[in-house]
Amino acid sequence: MSKTKSSNKFINTIDECISNGVNNGIFQVSVEDQILNGREVTINGRKVVSFGSCSYLGLETDDRLKHGAIDATLRYGTQYSSSRLFSSCNLYEEVESLFYKIFDNHHSILAATTTLAHLGALPVMVQDDDLVILDHQVHGSVQLAVQQLKARGTKVEMIKHNRMDLLEDMIKANPNRYNKIWYMADGLYSMYGDYAPLKDIAYLLDKYPTFHVYIDDAHGMSWAGKNGNGYVLSQMPLHPKMVLTTSLAKGFGTGGGVTVLHDKEMHRKILTCGSSYTFSGPVQPPMLGASIASAKIHLTDEIYLLQNKLAQKIKMTRNIIDQYDLPLVLPSDSPIFYLGLGLPRVGYNMVKRLLDEGFYTNIGIFPGVPVKCCGLRLAITNGQSDEDIKNVLEAFHYHFPRVLEEEGQTVENISANFDLPFEQTSKRYTAVSVKESADLDIQLEPTINNIDKTLWNDSLGDNGTFDWEGCKFLEETYSNNPEQENNWKFHYLVIRDQKKQPVLATFFTELLCKDDMIASADASRQIEEDRKKDKYFLTSKVVMMGSLLSVGDHLYIDRKHTSWKPAVLEMIRIMNEVKIKSGATAVQLRDIDTNDTELSDFFIKEGLVKIEMPDTHVLHNADWRNEEEYMMKRLSTKSRWHFRRNILDKREHYNVVVLTGNKNVKAEQINEWRRLYKNVKDKSLNINTYELPAKYFENIVNHPNWEVVELRLKTEDQPLVAVGFSYISAKNNYSIMAVGMDYTYVLSHGCYRQSLYQSVVRANELKCGKLYLGMDASIEKKKFGVDVIQKSVFVQAADNFNMELIGAVYSQQQKITRNDDLKLIGREAA
Repeated sequence: MSKTKSSNKFINTIDECISNGVNNGIFQVSVEDQILNGREVTINGRKVVSFGSCSYLGLETDDRLKHGAIDATLRYGTQYSSSRLFSSCNLYEEVESLFYKIFDNHHSILAATTTLAHLGALPVMVQDDDLVILDHQVHGSVQLAVQQLKARGTKVEMIKHNRMDLLEDMIKANPNRYNKIWYMADGLYSMYGDYAPLKDIAYLLDKYPTFHVYIDDAHGMSWAGKNGNGYVLSQMPLHPKMVLTTSLAKGFGTGGGVTVLHDKEMHRKILTCGSSYTFSGPVQPPMLGASIASAKIHLTDEIYLLQNKLAQKIKMTRNIIDQYDLPLVLPSDSPIFYLGLGLPRVGYNMVKRLLDEGFYTNIGIFPGVPVKCCGLRLAITNGQSDEDIKNVLEAFHYHFPRVLEEEGQTVENISANFDLPFEQTSKRYTAVSVKESADLDIQLEPTINNIDKTLWNDSLGDNGTFDWEGCKFLEETYSNNPEQENNWKFHYLVIRDQKKQPVLATFFTELLCKDDMIASADASRQIEEDRKKDKYFLTSKVVMMGSLLSVGDHLYIDRKHTSWKPAVLEMIRIMNEVKIKSGATAVQLRDIDTNDTELSDFFIKEGLVKIEMPDTHVLHNADWRNEEEYMMKRLSTKSRWHFRRNILDKREHYNVVVLTGNKNVKAEQINEWRRLYKNVKDKSLNINTYELPAKYFENIVNHPNWEVVELRLKTEDQPLVAVGFSYISAKNNYSIMAVGMDYTYVLSHGCYRQSLYQSVVRANELKCGKLYLGMDASIEKKKFGVDVIQKSVFVQAADNFNMELIGAVYSQQQKITRNDDLKLIGREAA
């Protein structure tokens, strides 16, 4: 996959995670009821109590709302098909006048959805010379609307969740640079059920004249506040520099989104210019009728009876959770409770068990929460009885130790994943035993010298540059260097059965890795500007399968062996132990076949996130007798034309010099290689790594497996214009690992294409079984008749911070503050 398609990577990553849940019967469940009662749903022919609804007050089944919808339908029809720019149903005036009262005599605008409310308001309110600061957990619908601002050039930055100190630092750092500074956050966050620090926000609003707040209180509406006007307004009045947006599709019991603001002129301008109101369809009459009925309830004392009823249920829920010492992630008095489970497979197991007990529940997984912070998300509503709540928590209490035992997990594992103590939970469930793994023999070594050479080459020697000698070269090259990024720690893992037969073999390295390694080139270009000031900006220590100087299948598994899955679990456990001990931030399992669905599903259930890597290019069986046969056997008609015109016709420009074995070169020549290599490295941001150390070029000089192919012009001074560095493996495969070029001759003399072709020539001369051409530059490499191999990296991190996410952030002009504090947590798409 070319880097031009990198914008799809994150979508594909989400697709893999969600689809895994769908295949396990967790997501996209269809309820089979003909009539819903707000308490139960029918799944797979069975009535179960629902704990997945966000209709906190249970108003969706209130007869008054139903009759309001019916009456409006009978009077106005099922739709009023016109944007508000031209005309609107008069029910709009009635419902917005009711909202005026609910929101303490502040102006409001009703949109068809909360997302459309954001899209209608933000591009009108926020100016090009404003600064937008996003809480990194602000809802995805807000972030979607902010994309419109970025497209206009508005500066957008992001800070760690609820870090008011970082927010104030950013305000202070920009006292007169921007017209307004906007902070965008949620009132109640929809996964863990935690709140925005509203007292601190109010303090900052009063302190800094240019500071403004845009807050989404979708999950706070109705169950809190005067007249049910929401959690935010229950804690503070609407500040003159605050704009509030909320949802009618949760506690309010209907549908739509409402924007509430002080400024009457801005109210007019949004309604006049906001795209959601000028170009989109309106809220339709049935929903307007239902919203009027709900608003009238909100303006009576009945709303407080409903709030108090829910408050009692929330209090009871919290008491039972405390009674059973369940792993509650963030205690609060909201109707959202999140019970930590850790790995996705643990969450899947619990949800299935609760469904069998008669309870439909939801779990949080990536990207809604960090990859190893899966948990049960219980939404408490007035539709549930007290007995329902007691029974579901009793069922969780009963199944919790059994799920942990079945999945080979402990409370301590969950505690480590969430970085929370769960002390009482741990004491209560200490009797839980962990499943014994298969009877496997594990060999973990710090150097390839301790690994049997034949075993290693038979397992991994056919896959690239990391046969036994190749690994020894890496160890010698990446040690005792002056730069910390060029000193790696190696681990070689062989797992055997009791008959001493290898089930799994791999190697992994502890190293510094740029967080944007496989992000877009545009993202990396922006980050590299910051690295001019701080070389290690957005750089993390990782435990990486393989290394930064190896491409290919780094993981040998005997898939026919009955213990291959336990062996893989042992590998993940060992890599995580190394991660913890070394202080690394993530485990990366690299170069896994993208189309291996069995292994992908296995990794995802273990809390690893799948991210597509740039395509790998391999030419198999370089055994043609001449160039004509090569063209006919390997190249398409179009590629043959390219080959004749751009390769053969320009070959006469060059003298090709192949340096093998003891290359007998001087320091000046090595420096010239490095200079040409650096030309390429400085431009190659598609795979963004630190440059090769000086020792690499020095060590290949006398190494028998490395060769250097030079392209020199046939002129009097024979200048060196391109160079390729390639490795010949024990299994007689050829890998071009790095190139250097003088870009003056790329277009005029085709030196890059010629360098690629000379690797093809060498592979043919050596009768190699495979030629590895590496990643990137797919358009050029495909013209040589290569096979394109799709690979993925599976990332298991302490939080949601990973290479692809940081790349996506930077490509959208968001700049992250404080690398050591990052936790890019995606938001649910509710």
